[in-house]
Amino acid sequence: MDEAILHGLNAEQRAVVADLDHHILLNAPAGTGKTNVLARRVAAIVESGRAEGAQILCLTFTNRACKELKHRIFSTAHEKGLDVVVKTIHGFCYSLIKEESKAGSDVCSDFLVYDDEDCKNIVASLPLSLDVSARGRMQNIQNFIEASKKYCALHDCQSGDVLADFAAGAAAVCRDDGCLRSFCTNYTDSVDAELEQWLAINGVDLMEQYAAALSANHALDFEDLIVRASLLLRQDDVCRRWQNRFAYIAIDEMQDTSDIEYDLISRLFPGRIILLCGDYFQTIYEWRGSHPDAILRRFTADYHPVRITFTINYRATETLLQASSDCLANLFGPSVASFYPAPGTAAGHEQGEPIVAVETAHFMEEARWIFRQIAALPPQERTRACIMTRTNRCNKVIWNGVRSHNEGLPPEQRLPFTMIDQFQLFKRQECKDVTAFLRLTMNKHDALSLKRILLRFAERVGRRTIDTIESPSYRRLGLGLCDFIDGDALAFGDPFGLLLTALEKGNVVVFDVESTGTDTTRDDIIQIAAIRLNERCEIAGKFNAYVRPSRSVGDSYYIHHISDELLRREGRDPKEALADFLRFADGAVIVGHNVSYDLRILRSELRRLSMDSPDDIAYYDTLDIFRRFYPNLPNHKLSYLSNRFTPDTQSSHDAFDDIVATAAILRYALDEHIRPYTAQRRSCIAIYASLFKPVSEKLHELRQLSYTQRPCELIAAVMLRCGVKDYYEGRQSRTEQEEHIDRMENIRKLYSLAKETDTPGQDPRDALTEFLQLTALSNSELDSLLEKKPQIPIITVHQAKGLEFDYVFLACLQDGVFPLSRTADDSRELDEEKRLFYVAMTRARKRLFLSWHRREGKHVYGPSRFIAAIPGQYLLQEAGQAK
Repeated sequence: MDEAILHGLNAEQRAVVADLDHHILLNAPAGTGKTNVLARRVAAIVESGRAEGAQILCLTFTNRACKELKHRIFSTAHEKGLDVVVKTIHGFCYSLIKEESKAGSDVCSDFLVYDDEDCKNIVASLPLSLDVSARGRMQNIQNFIEASKKYCALHDCQSGDVLADFAAGAAAVCRDDGCLRSFCTNYTDSVDAELEQWLAINGVDLMEQYAAALSANHALDFEDLIVRASLLLRQDDVCRRWQNRFAYIAIDEMQDTSDIEYDLISRLFPGRIILLCGDYFQTIYEWRGSHPDAILRRFTADYHPVRITFTINYRATETLLQASSDCLANLFGPSVASFYPAPGTAAGHEQGEPIVAVETAHFMEEARWIFRQIAALPPQERTRACIMTRTNRCNKVIWNGVRSHNEGLPPEQRLPFTMIDQFQLFKRQECKDVTAFLRLTMNKHDALSLKRILLRFAERVGRRTIDTIESPSYRRLGLGLCDFIDGDALAFGDPFGLLLTALEKGNVVVFDVESTGTDTTRDDIIQIAAIRLNERCEIAGKFNAYVRPSRSVGDSYYIHHISDELLRREGRDPKEALADFLRFADGAVIVGHNVSYDLRILRSELRRLSMDSPDDIAYYDTLDIFRRFYPNLPNHKLSYLSNRFTPDTQSSHDAFDDIVATAAILRYALDEHIRPYTAQRRSCIAIYASLFKPVSEKLHELRQLSYTQRPCELIAAVMLRCGVKDYYEGRQSRTEQEEHIDRMENIRKLYSLAKETDTPGQDPRDALTEFLQLTALSNSELDSLLEKKPQIPIITVHQAKGLEFDYVFLACLQDGVFPLSRTADDSRELDEEKRLFYVAMTRARKRLFLSWHRREGKHVYGPSRFIAAIPGQYLLQEAGQAK
């Protein structure tokens, strides 16, 4: 092994990097150099030739950790590390579902991910939930929905009907009185009996309506990512295909991996070399299903890993390291030694200052004390400080206090405090306005984004109009809100008008492709088949070609049964075959089942072959058509639809068989639903066409730009051409003008982020897809924004996960606040509070300050019981009020 890779590592770190043959369980407390070791290990793997970068999968807990690990890998492995797959669990599941959307599921391949706010808006729009959503219970309902979906994955619900499985999960949750009650328990530990009764009666219907609404919008929520990926990997062919991608798998922060997440990822383990790493005593997510003791038992029993423990700390002073270690031992007793038998040592051997602890009378005095301590630091070190609390409510208390002190000073003496909420960039109103336009350029079925745009930026379109269009009478005709901004629908007076006109002219082509895999950005087309239909929807022309790929078909053979040998014998040159297909389909309206996948891989291969690629192709998707008219079917896979509606024509995984089946179900839909109600649809469209035309034209222009412009350039176009800048500049009052300046600054941040994360050589729409994925899956951009504009953040301990600061002020340490009062009688919950306190202590590099206040309103508090677990020799106690 190249000695340069091992240079500077201690003995335990060298063991992790050098042992590439055994499974490893790595215990790595905070500050012990784990990220650097993971990057060095990747370098060792690729340098040794044991695997290429793309055969190494590294899963982390946060986007922040992904960014850091990618940077470290490139620094050590250089170009060979560029292809290493580094993702969060949710990011990995997104990629898996995206790639498997064609073959493994009936999820639309152009799906978007809705964040918490989007999902709550969906719930609020459901007729069934209106009577509870207005009373502040939305988060409780969302928790119920998440639990219902998790039940499906944990109990392997595989009926073939995902919506029915979700409903069955909801029914199971409703039958479990204790489980149901937990979703109706408030922060104060009181039970909302009215909500509990409502969910018991309506929970199943709520789940069905919610899941159907997501499908109609071509969207998934966060829980869908985990649950649907888990269900996909229970299919042997899918699991085998993803297993064979990787030779080495590393899971970071294993203690925060939930049961369902570990079950999902562990399906890829057989035959791979696995490294699991983390710190058991940093488990702070049991409330979302992480149980590291069970994971450790399973991993140890199944893979008999080599156990390695890091003991040298490169972050903290000797005082802070020993204080946190002794505190942990006092909180948990002998169990600590079973994980960390040897005491930790500080690499720098710097003794450091003692921990300062202070009690104040009330929150304003506590905030003043913190303010003065930070102000006393050298100016260049102030922004290396952080204020940390247990809850968002405590954040606001401290924020109000330090802001009050700040405002009494001249501007040049003020300290740059900020709350984490100010970094929720993607959740800001103005940024969600911009991304709503971007999402509609990628997914023309995103009714949630369209409603946002209409209600804010469209003239003469209000809620009454939207409610009418979304009524059952319109839905029965096959009409949806997004049809009213479809340029072709407005031009022909019917969303199916272009299809019907093209059929009359014999200008409809149904097409499908088979490929070497499911990744549209890198896999090759191996078969492309198409038929041209006449006015009676009968086959008038055929095209079918095998295409020689640049790689082996591998495990995809088991799906389409097209072998490498057949392709060598019958495969045509890719440029020649694709050019012939483009001539066959020239000017036609395209039809396919989940056809956005086929169009995307076609564009990708044309681009890779340096061939001209048609941009905004007119197409219809039979998956979407049948979802409109039959929303409650068990599933909408082509095989199911053809078996149910056109049993004489069955689909297979041969491209030509599939397009014949697609043509057959299209003919059925035309005869039963589309042609008989054309007049009614035209009448409905005519009523509102003039109102929607301006929005339609702007979105069409934006969609055209998306094929040639970078994501940041699209953001600029949204601002200037779609009315967003004018909308915010039109605010008149002084307060609104100040607010406008802040909103415009946030949009500039969004623009900068899109520019910084862009890959210039990537296809513009692929780049936009990745940016939208980032906006959906990122909860915070705290670290990157602090790099650009150093500030003093006020954050919760959970939000500080993975961060470190020279000076940490752990505030509001009242007993009953940290730990929370509701955890006092539950040993498991109290243990999590203990670990959270330990995590907070380990964020500090140089100094740690502890503070609390005695009174808040009528409540009188004592100091957190956890402070007593810190040995006195490490504490400098300040009694009484802060000076």
